[in-house]
Amino acid sequence: MEIYCLPGTMCDHRLWDFTQKALGRFATLHHIVLPMENTLESMVDALAKILPDKPIDLLGFSMGGYLASRFSVKYPERINRLMVLSNTATGLLDSERKQREVALNWVSTQGYRGIPRKKAMAMLGAHNQSNEVLVRLIQDMDKALGELVLVQQLKSSLDRPDVLSHLNKVRFPVCFALGQEDGLVSKEAIDQIKSTAGIEVRMAACGHMLPLEQPEWLANLVTEFYSVD
Repeated sequence: MEIYCLPGTMCDHRLWDFTQKALGRFATLHHIVLPMENTLESMVDALAKILPDKPIDLLGFSMGGYLASRFSVKYPERINRLMVLSNTATGLLDSERKQREVALNWVSTQGYRGIPRKKAMAMLGAHNQSNEVLVRLIQDMDKALGELVLVQQLKSSLDRPDVLSHLNKVRFPVCFALGQEDGLVSKEAIDQIKSTAGIEVRMAACGHMLPLEQPEWLANLVTEFYSVD
């Protein structure tokens, strides 16, 4: 089985390594690099040229989860199943937009020296914040992509309309997997997903970085979700 995977902000192919190992031969996770475009809409259009022009199994994490949702709504005929990790496919809160604008202003004036250790730790659940392997991996992925990618990803996501309200109209199965300790996902948004007809919701004991923190749990969910006829 082949599953096409869209990563989150400042994440590269290493995001999926633990989960791929846990999956073994059941499925191959194909990492898709997020297009360097100025808007989310143009990123979706670019993905339409990158992803196979046939019904596929799609999985997205964080920003990639939003893009996967938006792609699936625009091109439903090209989706078998959709799984969204650590994202709610809802609109960007004003507070989130302001935080991104502050970050962009800071980078434009001060430059970018990589994600601070404290911020990398905050993306993990409490029991993983002392896990040096995971903290270093987050920092290493961020360093590998660098300032240019960070600026593009922050700028392109400033305008993020709600997509969740359209997902209850699609005919393919949809599953959201979220971390119980994810500080980047609001309880209100989770409740909104749970009240949306036809969408499955699973909660994992972790923070935002679900594929790194709970790879075995995720592998079991992927096996269950993508193997149902």
